[in-house]
Amino acid sequence: MINYPKLFLKGAALPALTIGGVGTALASVVAGRSGFFAGLAALTVVLLFFIIHLLIAATTRTLDPRLTFAFVALSFLTKLIGMAGFMVALSRTSIDRPWFAGVALATAAGWLVGEMLAYRQLVRGR
Repeated sequence: MINYPKLFLKGAALPALTIGGVGTALASVVAGRSGFFAGLAALTVVLLFFIIHLLIAATTRTLDPRLTFAFVALSFLTKLIGMAGFMVALSRTSIDRPWFAGVALATAAGWLVGEMLAYRQLVRGR
């Protein structure tokens, strides 16, 4: 049996880490210390957001679809509340907000493209 969450994690983590790392390095060069911490925070937020989703998917794959939906909805709500708390905490720091947003968006895009490529590979393998 194929472990779908593991397949998607392997396919998505490398592009996300690469793009997030390059974005963090670029932010460090351009904006200095505040850019470095902005890129690092963005990379952490995006990776945690998507990894939690994959963990929920791995945990609930044998459950009833309605129960799975309840777990996913609860995890989404929890992630939103956690994200809001993280953003409030970050607002009290001196990180470079534009670099945070840019690295977060680029890392999320890298993750999603990696997942799509993993899915294409899965479909072709069948």
